[in-house]
Formats: sequence, structure tokens, C-alpha cells
Amino acid sequence: MYATQSRSTTSIAHAQRAASLARWANKTLPRPVRQQALSMGLNHAFSQPLQQGELDFMRGRRVRIVVSDIHLAFSITLLGRRLCVSMKAVAPDVTFRAELRDLLSVIAGQVDPDTLFFRRKLAIEGNTELGLALKNFLDSQAPEELMPAPVYRLVTHLAST
Repeated sequence: MYATQSRSTTSIAHAQRAASLARWANKTLPRPVRQQALSMGLNHAFSQPLQQGELDFMRGRRVRIVVSDIHLAFSITLLGRRLCVSMKAVAPDVTFRAELRDLLSVIAGQVDPDTLFFRRKLAIEGNTELGLALKNFLDSQAPEELMPAPVYRLVTHLAST
């Protein structure tokens, strides 16, 4: 029992450090740097689905992502075959709101977004049809194929802490 408590305490400490680092980066890095990093990461991760037109349902629509515990908010829209990220507050069609650890769990494929929604750890506001289309698209992706192996291992580790 002690080993379990010790691992749990260590996991919580890792999660808190990761959230603190993310909060610091969000506060410290200039907006253009954060925006460019998010844009490059998303376009790299979804390059194949973008080229195949699997994200065309997002054309002309804005999806807002709010990571509440690290005070990060950004919008994504599709222009041509690229995802464009904006850090400015714009009127979204749909907003997803959750804490960092919960979003990492979804990204790592460790938890279904529906589970988080019903546990009230994921809020979806606005155009639910668009939100559902995006959720279904993300469910159809293999997370380990969307990012380089070291990044996937890091996301998985942080999500399970």
C-alpha cells in the first residue's frame, strides 16, 4: 500500500510540475511564438488527414480550445489545407474547455472525450454538431501515429501522472 501511495504522490507532483511549466511558458513566451508552435505542431500531427480532406468540415469555422488550469486559450480554423491558430479572443463556433491533464489523456488516447464530458471534466459549448464532428475525427486517429515517438511517450507519461 505504501508503494502505491508513494507512486500516487510522485505522479501528482509530476503533474503539478508539468502544469506549472506549461503555465509559465504560456505566460512568458510571446504570443507569436506560442501561436507558431501550436500551428506547426497541429499541422505536422494532422498533415495526412489535412491533405486527404478529412478536416474539410472545419473550413470557415472556429474551434476554441481553453486549457483552464494553465490559462491557455486559442482558436483553430482551416484555411486551404492548413490549420491556422489564433491566440486572439475571437467568436468561436464551438469551445472545448478542460484542464491540461484531461486534454493530455484524450490526446494520448487514454480516455474517451465522452467519458470526460459525462464526468464534467470537459465542457463543450456552442455548435455541438461541429464539436461532435471534431470528436469523431479525433476518435478515428491513432494518437501514436500523430506525433513522434518521444513526444507520444511524454504526452502519455504526463497524462498518466
